[in-house]
Amino acid sequence: MARKKREKELQPNIKVRLDRRTIITVRDRSKLDFWREKYPALEILEESYDRPVKEEKKPAAKTAAKPAAKKPAAKPAKK
Repeated sequence: MARKKREKELQPNIKVRLDRRTIITVRDRSKLDFWREKYPALEILEESYDRPVKEEKKPAAKTAAKPAAKKPAAKPAKK
């Protein structure tokens, strides 16, 4: 028997610039506090949330059907 899939919890994605060259992605606010202690001048560039991927059935793409090439039934035998 198949098991029911659990819903995915949304986790924040926080892009942070530590210095002029280093950009990291942090998933937790407590980790952001950790980095803030080491780099007091850090900048938060972007904060977003993961979206759980919903599986949707897409209809098959309709393509123009090419007419089938007709093959001769059989070649006559040469004498």
